[in-house]
Amino acid sequence: MQIRKATINDAKVLAELGAITFYATFHQFHTEEDMQQYIRKAYSHEQIEANFKNENIVYFLAFDNEVPVGYTKLIRNSAEQKLDTKKNIELEKIYVLKEYFDKKVGKELMIETITFSKSENFETLFLGVWQENERAIKFYKKFGFTIFATRNFLLGQTICDDYMMKLELKT
Repeated sequence: MQIRKATINDAKVLAELGAITFYATFHQFHTEEDMQQYIRKAYSHEQIEANFKNENIVYFLAFDNEVPVGYTKLIRNSAEQKLDTKKNIELEKIYVLKEYFDKKVGKELMIETITFSKSENFETLFLGVWQENERAIKFYKKFGFTIFATRNFLLGQTICDDYMMKLELKT
């Protein structure tokens, strides 16, 4: 497996991976209408290309040989009022194809994310995770993330409750 920083040339792959993995993870919990509305908004090729024009957004893409199998989306200098630190980076997305869950892709992506965040001197890495996504919460806790707040997340027309989790990066 290889991980590299994604470029705008990867926008189509990121859009497809995002839509596939998001749908596979959450479709059984939400209406088809809500799912499609969110996917159209968050994972269109145009939206991903627009994200690359924002210098604060960084993607890392994981490959199994030449096959893209997961990615992360980070937002530098992301404001979060519920954090004490000033220099924060948000892990907005970490997605892996289901058939790669047990192949350590998520672990390698998280290691890359933490290494990158530290190299850019961020104090805190934070994320939001749906409160009912026990698998993800357990995964984040293995890396030392702790819950510090809650927030609402709008998926289509449905309001979901998220935990906010953080990892202190200062040493």
